[in-house]
Amino acid sequence: MEAIYQGRILRSDFPFSAELLTDGGQLYHWHDELELVCVKEGMVEVVIPGREYLLQTGQMLLIDSGEVHCLKNHPEARWLSVRFSPRMVEPRLFEGGGSQAVLPLNILRCSGQWEEPTAGRFRRLAENLYAEANAQAPGWQVAVRGLLFEMALMIQRELPQSGEGMARRDNRDVNLKKTLSFLAENYTRDISLKECADVMGFNMNYFSRFFRSHTGIHFHQYLTALRLQKAQQLLLTTGLPITEVVIRSGFQNAKTFNRVFKNTYGCSPREFRRGGTDGGQT
Repeated sequence: MEAIYQGRILRSDFPFSAELLTDGGQLYHWHDELELVCVKEGMVEVVIPGREYLLQTGQMLLIDSGEVHCLKNHPEARWLSVRFSPRMVEPRLFEGGGSQAVLPLNILRCSGQWEEPTAGRFRRLAENLYAEANAQAPGWQVAVRGLLFEMALMIQRELPQSGEGMARRDNRDVNLKKTLSFLAENYTRDISLKECADVMGFNMNYFSRFFRSHTGIHFHQYLTALRLQKAQQLLLTTGLPITEVVIRSGFQNAKTFNRVFKNTYGCSPREFRRGGTDGGQT
């Protein structure tokens, strides 16, 4: 389920990462780990079906295990992404204790709704986790576990609660994941809205509304974004001819690919490749 389910990125023996990022990718995905997003500069929009959060510099957001989401960064944005498996700390600290839906349902997950002392401590934890992961000095894994224990305890004891809380997942979440997985596995074909609706067992008009309401964009817009992401990856990491990139990224012809690519990124695929790889093979 390429570019959708991110389940094989972290080390199995130490499922933790802390990275400074500048590109959210703008595609929906999910992973088994909890994630803390901490904005260092600029603004980052995090979209979770049914909710949107516009994070300013210094603000943070907790994303649950297995929760579908996407990040849309504004220009010049930078943020820390801290991801860790619940099993990195005592599972019973979290509600459920399993691999998915482990954050308490009634917490306020955005730091804009926290007391500043609590938010300040969370920011320091994120910074320290990033520093440990970056330096990897002797004993860094022990230090990381200690910091994660502190974070888990703060989640349980100090984050404010709300009667609204996080929506409990239901069949809509399952259906969205099934839809995104189908698209990720079949984007190289000429997929139609009707075909996808049939696979899901939905009426086409209902499915179109379902997809739009859960992702914020139309079906074909999302499919194009998925194909463009694949094209970017191929342009930057391979020396494949542009004609082969067109085929492997699911576009029907080179003319359409060049037009959509230039309208989206402001340059041709060849110009993009030269800029990203110092004039790699075209």
